[in-house]
Amino acid sequence: MSVETLVHRPNGWELRRERVARHLERTALTLFAQEAPQDVTIERIAAAAGISMRTFFRYFGSRDEVLAALPRTLTEILCNRVRDRPAHESLVEAFSAAVRETDAERGDEREADRELLLTWGLAVHRLPETVLLALARGAVSTAVSFQAAVCARLGVGPDDARAGAYAAALSGVVSYAFERWVARGGDDSLSDTLLDALATLPDLR
Repeated sequence: MSVETLVHRPNGWELRRERVARHLERTALTLFAQEAPQDVTIERIAAAAGISMRTFFRYFGSRDEVLAALPRTLTEILCNRVRDRPAHESLVEAFSAAVRETDAERGDEREADRELLLTWGLAVHRLPETVLLALARGAVSTAVSFQAAVCARLGVGPDDARAGAYAAALSGVVSYAFERWVARGGDDSLSDTLLDALATLPDLR
């Protein structure tokens, strides 16, 4: 089987769906960064995005799903890359390499990613309880995703003390780096900020 058959190449419909979903995310996050949470309804988001309510529900099932979409997508990408890293790498090495890979892959889309991430960060800063509640209502939390990736790397079960402790440490460092990046207005490279923060951790194995 050739490499080409193993790599999924998005078709026109998938690319359009991603563009519309990103547009909805950006619209909703901008509203949350500017208005009271009770005023940011699905109707308000749809109207601001220039789409119908019916179209909105083709992409998201609720307002919470829009709020949680970005961190969940990025966490999934990062954790999948961590699982695929060579077995000889430590957890910090694997997470750092995954950050570099993700950043390199985005290429020309980095600026759009930066703007969307910064808008999400501003919404979190302004309405932390609203955003965190949306994340908590999701089926899988960021912390659980990190722990699953750590378990896969270490070859241990979820009850292993190292899995929970290492996942909490990695998740905390990533959250700290992101908050620091947002506080600086997103002027620095997010990947460099993440890598600098990860470098402060010991060589977890």
